[in-house]
Amino acid sequence: MDEEKVCCICNEHKKFLGRINAGQKLYCMQCQAKITKEYGMDYWKPCSFQEFMEAFSSSIHKGKRKPVNMFNNLRETLQKFDDDL
Repeated sequence: MDEEKVCCICNEHKKFLGRINAGQKLYCMQCQAKITKEYGMDYWKPCSFQEFMEAFSSSIHKGKRKPVNMFNNLRETLQKFDDDL
């Protein structure tokens, strides 16, 4: 289970956030739509495929201590469930 994160524009906790191009800020879908509608696609910083892949791979590896597998995720989910009871 992924923990919720915060949109950099509306500061609301959302489950589905995205990084635009190679940026580091997280945007919710509603804020992305508002910005694109108001300012157009020129608002977003253009990036090359290489920049995108480098930013994507660094965000995946940031903060991970151990490899992720199904059993570790299941164990963590069950532990959280037991804690809630």
